[in-house]
Amino acid sequence: MNNTSYILKNATIIDGSNNNSYLASILIENNKIKKIYKDNIDKIEQASFTIIDCSNKIVTPGFIDVHGHSDLQILRSSDMKAKIQQGITTEIAGNCGIGPFPIDLRNKEIIKSMHDLTKDVLGSYDYNFYDFESFSKIAKNNLPNTNVLFLQSHTALRANIILPNANRAATDEEIKLMCNLLDKSLSQGCIGLSTGLYYAPCLYAEKKELIELLKVVKKHNKIFCTHHRCEGDDVINSLNEVIDLAKEVGVKLEISHLKAIGVENQKYVDQMLNIIEKAKDEGLNIGFDQYPYEYGSTSLYSLLPPSYLKLSYSELKVALNDKNERDKIKLLMKTAQGWDSIVKMCGFENIRTMYLETQRELENKNIKELSMLLKNRGDEDSCFDTLFDILLKEEGVALMIDVTQSLENIEKILNHPLMCFGTDAIYSGDEKSTIPSHPRSYQAAVHLIDVFYKQRKAIKLENLIHNMTYKSAQRFKIEKRGLLKEGYYADIVVFDIDKIKDLSSLENIKIEPDGIDYVFVNGNLVYKDKKIINSHSGSIIKQF
Repeated sequence: MNNTSYILKNATIIDGSNNNSYLASILIENNKIKKIYKDNIDKIEQASFTIIDCSNKIVTPGFIDVHGHSDLQILRSSDMKAKIQQGITTEIAGNCGIGPFPIDLRNKEIIKSMHDLTKDVLGSYDYNFYDFESFSKIAKNNLPNTNVLFLQSHTALRANIILPNANRAATDEEIKLMCNLLDKSLSQGCIGLSTGLYYAPCLYAEKKELIELLKVVKKHNKIFCTHHRCEGDDVINSLNEVIDLAKEVGVKLEISHLKAIGVENQKYVDQMLNIIEKAKDEGLNIGFDQYPYEYGSTSLYSLLPPSYLKLSYSELKVALNDKNERDKIKLLMKTAQGWDSIVKMCGFENIRTMYLETQRELENKNIKELSMLLKNRGDEDSCFDTLFDILLKEEGVALMIDVTQSLENIEKILNHPLMCFGTDAIYSGDEKSTIPSHPRSYQAAVHLIDVFYKQRKAIKLENLIHNMTYKSAQRFKIEKRGLLKEGYYADIVVFDIDKIKDLSSLENIKIEPDGIDYVFVNGNLVYKDKKIINSHSGSIIKQF
């Protein structure tokens, strides 16, 4: 428990409620907001407090990231500077169906499967060092610098039960065993289930499997979060699929990083929002999250057709080394039906390598540039072969950035009343990499304020802070957080709105943003002068 008491004096308070700002001072004692003074602070005895002058500063609740992937980052880098430096004090991890637990540490087949299926998002790790037997052990043995809530990942359920290769439909008995694992995690405090129907192995889950898992979620009155199957050409059918699943079981639904991918598909955004609103009007508890960038990031392997992603790692390498198989893959990627071909929708010039663990010299170039560099040609066939060569030679993590959507539609989604803020931050790269991740991993919250409030004037600041704090806390039942209120946990950000700025570029994403002066987590001052000054101040939050 924090032994230092603070007074944040003469601040402009935006409390997270979506109400107008007001002038006040805040007393922080132990880990809570003890008192909010709207009158003259000089009237109280100040000798026992550390005073922080917040004149001309804005004070808000700590930002809540409802869509993160810090499952392993909280263990590798427990100070969580990447999140703290942008004002994020609470995160929901285990999204897109990707997470590291539970796992039977005695079974080498499971360990290998889990590593292969999650490494591109969560990074490589040593199961002999980290104990991932269950959510309960993760929660007991680790204390990060942010507050973290966990979803149970669908990938981990499949990897533990469907052996040796989880990339197939499950049997009835396997579904029953997955439901037992899910029931255990939810009983231990996981907040819900996440799936990534776009990714292997979750994309091979049949309706009966999803329905049975959702019945377990419903039993615990928890949430179903999904990266649905298609966000491009078939986005409408894909969105309807998960809405129909949630309706059938009556479970609370969160659509992950809502968007339409590809220039031609931006026309679908209004229709998507109408579908979601109609589902809500019909009684479904539904919402969605969003990260504030027109470009996304994911595994470079995800460019390949689903029929090839179902192969084991070694089988895929054999296919990529065969000319006839390459020709088949090219045709499937050009004429994609029922799945998102990023190549078809966005083009090679809009797909950029971000992190290649064993081919670092090829980072931060688009596929067309790499084709010119490696083959002296930039035509379509050459670009396909360049991509296949990179994947064939890569022995580790391979990540990409892809330009997928318009700023205008980002603003439309941002202003919708069902939207919550998320970063979709991944930390797969090593700490020495100059390009280990998407800028959203280090800058998303500041980028949102800088670009969409200050520069584009797309949203009121009080509304924006509400989307990033109390709305998310209410949506995910995070008690006594997300609001500046007496008795609530003192997760607090102090920033200068005139100075707040995203200073990053694709070549320098880790740089600390300007304007974030102080960050408190559970009453502990953890960030000051662009430096972490306290660690292990957060908590792993359980929900029952």
